[in-house]
Amino acid sequence: MNIVFGQKRLVNVASRSASIVKYPEQAVITVEGIKGAKKSRRILMNAKAAQYLDLVVGEVENIVFAPVDDTQQILIANTSTIDGDAGEMTSFSTSKNNVTFSETTEKGKGITSSHMCKEIFKFLGEDDSSDIEFELAVFPSESITAFSLCKLDAALEGLTDTIETNNEVLTTEEVVNSVQNEVAQAEAENPIFEQEVVDAEEISPVQVVVTESTTFQRREEAVSDWSDEV
Repeated sequence: MNIVFGQKRLVNVASRSASIVKYPEQAVITVEGIKGAKKSRRILMNAKAAQYLDLVVGEVENIVFAPVDDTQQILIANTSTIDGDAGEMTSFSTSKNNVTFSETTEKGKGITSSHMCKEIFKFLGEDDSSDIEFELAVFPSESITAFSLCKLDAALEGLTDTIETNNEVLTTEEVVNSVQNEVAQAEAENPIFEQEVVDAEEISPVQVVVTESTTFQRREEAVSDWSDEV
């Protein structure tokens, strides 16, 4: 049990340290949709995407984008892997440290650029009223190290969320089971209630509240809308 006195806000320490990792095994980039007047939009890269792009926490790096001729395919690359003068390219700086994602409290590298977010939505003909997610796919080329932005299915049915704790990454179901096992063990070691046989007439009316625990399981499917022609 962890008790901390003197907190300005009453926030559970355990819940504060945990964050949802939406795609722990996929390199995913999220391009934010419209956030309202005067609110900047971001391109967010999860841990796997940052690893693919050779992004390091504590350093500001530059990312470039490129359309592929005669397709609706967009490439992304780190300028450090592109031959030529980086000064002649329009690049976008990453955050120095990890930033918090809006919906999942996950953390990762980010690029703040409403302009580039708008360009991506416009180029792909997508509705920018909500965020859009892309999985990185290696672009087949011997001359450059780049990745294609492959759109993920917007329907998240069956996706199994995971929770990143201080020690490990667990699925939501595993966390629930772990808590239930600990409670059962604690009750076995120190019973709170003793079973007694009482006359029905001696029992005072009480209100019983039944709480149902529902476990949701989701599925994720990667969908590519890109043309095979490059």
